[in-house]
Amino acid sequence: MDAPATIWSAWNILAPFTFVACAILIVYWRGWRRLHRAMPTRWGWRRGIFFSAGVIALWISLQSPIDALASWLLAAHMTQHFLLTMIAPPLLLLGWPMPPLLAGVPRWLSRDVLGPILAWPRAQHVGRRLTHPMTGWLAMVFLTWGWHLPVTYQLALEVPAWHLVEHMCFLWGGILFWWSVVAPYPWRSPWPRMAMPLYLLSADVANTIVAAILAFAPSAIYPWYESTAPTFGVSALTDQQKAAAIMWLPGQLVYLIPAAIILFSALSSTRSQRAQQFKSIALPQFSLANRSAKRQIFDVLALPVIGAALKSARVRGAFRWVMLLGALAIIVDGWFGPREASTNIAGTWTWTHWRGFAAITLVAGGNLACMTCPLIAPRTFLRRFITPRFRWPRALSTKWLAAALIMAWLLSYEIWSLWDSSFATAWIIAGYFVVVTVVDLLFEGATFCKWLCPIGQYQMALSVASPLEVRMRSSDVCADCQTQDCLRGNAAAPGCGTGLFMPKKVGNLDCTFCLDCVSACPHDNIGLLTRVPLTDIAQVGWRSSIGVLTKRMDFIVLLAVIAVGAFANALAMTEPLLTLVEASRQWIDSKFLAVTVIVLISMFVIAFPMVLAAWIAPRSDLQIFRARFANITLSLWPLAIAMWLAHLGFHFVTGFRSALPPLQRAAMDIGVNEFGAPQWSANCCAIMPAWLIPAQLCVLGAGVLMSLSLMWSRAERSIEPIQGAHLPNMFSVAWRASISMCAALSWWALGVWIVLQPMQMRGLLNP
Repeated sequence: MDAPATIWSAWNILAPFTFVACAILIVYWRGWRRLHRAMPTRWGWRRGIFFSAGVIALWISLQSPIDALASWLLAAHMTQHFLLTMIAPPLLLLGWPMPPLLAGVPRWLSRDVLGPILAWPRAQHVGRRLTHPMTGWLAMVFLTWGWHLPVTYQLALEVPAWHLVEHMCFLWGGILFWWSVVAPYPWRSPWPRMAMPLYLLSADVANTIVAAILAFAPSAIYPWYESTAPTFGVSALTDQQKAAAIMWLPGQLVYLIPAAIILFSALSSTRSQRAQQFKSIALPQFSLANRSAKRQIFDVLALPVIGAALKSARVRGAFRWVMLLGALAIIVDGWFGPREASTNIAGTWTWTHWRGFAAITLVAGGNLACMTCPLIAPRTFLRRFITPRFRWPRALSTKWLAAALIMAWLLSYEIWSLWDSSFATAWIIAGYFVVVTVVDLLFEGATFCKWLCPIGQYQMALSVASPLEVRMRSSDVCADCQTQDCLRGNAAAPGCGTGLFMPKKVGNLDCTFCLDCVSACPHDNIGLLTRVPLTDIAQVGWRSSIGVLTKRMDFIVLLAVIAVGAFANALAMTEPLLTLVEASRQWIDSKFLAVTVIVLISMFVIAFPMVLAAWIAPRSDLQIFRARFANITLSLWPLAIAMWLAHLGFHFVTGFRSALPPLQRAAMDIGVNEFGAPQWSANCCAIMPAWLIPAQLCVLGAGVLMSLSLMWSRAERSIEPIQGAHLPNMFSVAWRASISMCAALSWWALGVWIVLQPMQMRGLLNP
């Protein structure tokens, strides 16, 4: 009989561990029955089911054909480790095993032997040390890394005794790690519950790094499988990649799902306490401004040097003129420099460096990209001589036109390969300056910024994840103000060009961070203050200039276009889609038409889960569809931001060295040799650090975690609480949120797949 057939029949049903597992289950269920009779609410059936499932998972990992396959296939060995560390331990701990096991053994054993040992102070001290969260985290990380080293892994495969030690390490390391996450009764964690999502995400980083090393290794790391894997028709390298996928994707889900559940539970608990404390206060009235008055909040504008510079209109204007000079240099080099985009600053600085740097600063520091926008400098200067005479038409005072422009930009970027044409890039920038200047000299306020600018809409949308916000320092000062200069302006500054009234302003949407309101405020009551990120999309009340966000379909569609564009823009650079475009040329002669069709289909497929989740409802009329689509779009927005960061950050990091050679070449073209000769080797080969892909996956993990949290929160608010309870039934909330959560998980899976694909390195020289 051949090896595969023999292995698949290798069920060790009569192995000693089978009898041990049965004995443990008998003892547990005996003790559970006693506890259930005394406290049926606390010791329900689900505890016993969890524990039994954990024992079964442990038995399958050790006594099923998986154990025999582990010596032949790395993927099977990884499955075994997955069951031992990530499935069996949390299931066992969810059964709260200690009290039932103690109650299930004979009384003399629990009273005379186990009782004194557990009551011994030294044993309790050791127990507290072992079950400390840091002990569990270090155990999981070090065991994962240590046992996947080639030396130790090979040793476990060659020596059966060490293989058994490996299994015991993984099992007990998993128990120590998941102990703090599950918190089995009656244990109490020394860490706050809100620390557990970070605990899980940081452990996921270590797991992801090991999986990435296995996935992207050029050859098989473990020599053992080079002779065994071909028996099953796969190469050792393919088997290793399958093992990495098992460790990576299911492993990340096992980390993310508990993190999301803990976050939901913590948020629900917080809302319950808040409901008891503020029963008479409606949610829209309990604003961030009122909370900020009760505690000190960091204000960037209060810093000695940076704050004074940002508050100065002249300094902000100087920043914009410097940026304008940089934009003019890009235009000139794009027109008159070399046509090869990777050697031209219009090709490298625009599409590789500026986009990545802007995305990072938008999330980290707010909409600083709009604050230093070079487009504002010509408008500010020319308005000294030309006063706008018109108001923007009310019929066009929506985001529909901006959404259409962003859609056009996403399509044209791929269809005409704008990143590959420095000449076209220069013309686009120059044309952009002309259109902006004409519009802002004809119409009052910051018309182009508010209603037209696709770049500005993108930047304001991403800045909702920033921890900084322009807002009032004290609501009492604004209540006594009669002039409203922050909105209307005065001799010192023009006021808010986008029409945001500071006392009613919420978040960063429609805020360009121009800080004109700071200069106009006569009471010095506006600051650049810290806040909880993503409050823009979580707030449900009315806000200045916008109204109720969920009722503004123009805003919702704008965010949906940018969100879908995050995945479509990254997907278009992956090798599978590029191969699909080339294959489509067999049926479509025009490459222009082929790219257009593929991109449109891709965007439709990406948007389908969110549209489907909005359409599936108990009553599917248009009004309900619009409301659900708005809530799903807003809830998916953190994941969309994460995708933009992961994608643009990838190109920014890998193409970081390509910024200097085009600048050196441009300087030499005008006779400036002080920058040195360009080293084009920095522009031809991307260097991808080992931490980059794990970092991308962690960003996506944080994004989907926040999206799931928002979906749970919105579902919880949409269900009436049970009478006598402060919160709705958890199962009702889970059912209401399940459809939208599936949409979030499908986007997350797509994002992970994109990150793992070979990426087209745009903006670099072909080696």
